[in-house]
Amino acid sequence: MCGIFGWIQWQEELSNQDVLCARRATDSMVHRGPDASGEWCEGGVYMGHRRLSVIDLSDNAIQPFHSDDDRYVLTFNGEIYNYLELREELGREGYRFQSQSDTEVLLKALIAWDTRALNRLDGMFAGAFHDRKTARHVLFRDPLGQKPLYYCSDDRGLIYASEVRAFQELSDRTWRIDREAFRRYLVNAYYVADTSPFQGVRKLLPGMLIESVDGTVRSERWWDSIPGQDTIKVDAIEAAEEFERLFERSCSITMRSDVPVGVFLSGGVDSSMVLDSCHRLVPDIKSFSVSMEDADYDEGSKAREVAKHVGVKRHTSIMMDQEALLASFDGLMHKMDEPQADPGFVNVYYLTQQSRPEITVALTGDGADELFGGYIPFVGVPFESVFHAVPDSLIALARYGVTRLLPGSDGYVGPQFRALAYLQAFPAARSARASVWLSTLPADELENLMPLAEPGFFDPTRTDGAFRISNEYHEVSSGMSSVQRLLYYYQKVFLPEFVCHHTDRAAMMHSLEARSPFLSVPMIEFANRLPNRFKVSRMQLKVLLKHVLKQRQFPDPIVRQRKQGFTFPIARWLKQSMRPMVDALSDIEEITDGEVSLKELNRMIDQHMDGRRSYYRIIYNLIVFRAWRKRNPGLTFA
Repeated sequence: MCGIFGWIQWQEELSNQDVLCARRATDSMVHRGPDASGEWCEGGVYMGHRRLSVIDLSDNAIQPFHSDDDRYVLTFNGEIYNYLELREELGREGYRFQSQSDTEVLLKALIAWDTRALNRLDGMFAGAFHDRKTARHVLFRDPLGQKPLYYCSDDRGLIYASEVRAFQELSDRTWRIDREAFRRYLVNAYYVADTSPFQGVRKLLPGMLIESVDGTVRSERWWDSIPGQDTIKVDAIEAAEEFERLFERSCSITMRSDVPVGVFLSGGVDSSMVLDSCHRLVPDIKSFSVSMEDADYDEGSKAREVAKHVGVKRHTSIMMDQEALLASFDGLMHKMDEPQADPGFVNVYYLTQQSRPEITVALTGDGADELFGGYIPFVGVPFESVFHAVPDSLIALARYGVTRLLPGSDGYVGPQFRALAYLQAFPAARSARASVWLSTLPADELENLMPLAEPGFFDPTRTDGAFRISNEYHEVSSGMSSVQRLLYYYQKVFLPEFVCHHTDRAAMMHSLEARSPFLSVPMIEFANRLPNRFKVSRMQLKVLLKHVLKQRQFPDPIVRQRKQGFTFPIARWLKQSMRPMVDALSDIEEITDGEVSLKELNRMIDQHMDGRRSYYRIIYNLIVFRAWRKRNPGLTFA
């Protein structure tokens, strides 16, 4: 796990001042790699690297890594889990190795098989590969976006980095806040797909590569997996057996490390399965969980029960009270390079901070919900066609009735919250429905909150505007079933920039590497070939995973538990310890350059505080953005 930065000038060589800026940009990510730094510069090309030592702790593995003949140069962030198998294969082809690192294996795989090598990798990674002879430069990112990579390509050159903060170190560039991307941030609570806070800076999409030669840049998809494509015919016994085989392999190679490894345990189905499999392979594995002082959000007792059932001897439960929350929030906001308003970000930040003295690598359950159908919207899929046929006026009436008959709740996804979130997707273009289900507010409230947006920008029946990206993914998913379309959206959009983003950033802020066995490539491809009935059936979620957990003789309360997000009682604590943050939003019109209406926001805050309606998502979105803007006072809106 590391941080990379690169800069290519098309026409000019990099000056001494440019190199100093590039060095500062690389070092701005020291938290991603505190153990070593390296750089290589030649003419108009700079490649910088910060290293967190995980595999082969010697200096032999320091990056940028050069080929034996010095023609090729590699920097990358992440881990190649199957590097031992690839090393053996390359050895049979005559390649020799000077280190024990996965970095050298990746470099020689790229030399041997060019970008076809990417299809042989199992891991999480984002990197750059340079050919000094041809001046060809290739950027690449892993299949489902576990590792980040931002880039800016224009007529002057190509700049890229693991974190967007690095771009601010370039003194000859002026970065401005992208208005349209900001509006989408408020809709989604994160910067979706290839968007970023900065105008002109984009994220390399998962499973994509960029190749540049002499100022010509082209992109290419090197990997894809689509739910429902090439569906396999299996019964329950065969499906469970194949899952167990793949998952054991995945856990085994994901634990490869020369530093201490542990498991983050929530007590839910996914992390329980990870801990159980890892404990079978490594009986002295450590596990860590977060406990809450609010009983309805506390997963500590459940996690302790799972650890006891599995037989883990060293389980640590860490209490997160409101004091710890405020300290973690302040620490997170101080280090956050891109606004991301998942409350669970704070939990992961706190968990990694507290566990870091004992481990350097942590395994998580990320990806299981997106692969096997674990989210609440999957329950509503069977009723989608019914509600789609209901007249708009009746939907509006239903929304009104929900707000009057069902009280607002400070609990996790209460009845009013669930009902309104579901109803806001009607009417909506079928292609946008997944995105609208997950949006922070219905279209009419978004329009009132952001009056500067063009008329109709938030209209979910349009194929452009706020939900343009969702519609773009629909072009691929148009022939899928409703369950498959929702899986596809979660995998391609939500997982990379909501789930993986906060896991990567929170862990890296404490120089800890987080890995997920569910996101092994063979596991992803197996899940996407499974029939729907092994994922969602008769309003049951994650059918196969729960079946496997039951076969492993886990207690019924663990197997049948309701989905509980890894978060804190944010709706409640906004009225308590976080109330000063809410009050500070009085300057939101200035902070957002007029994008957000204070009058409309105050209406939402008032309703949230008196319990009529839970508006925690949009309130927290703006709290996070305000904190980020205060840390970056020099940035202005474009």
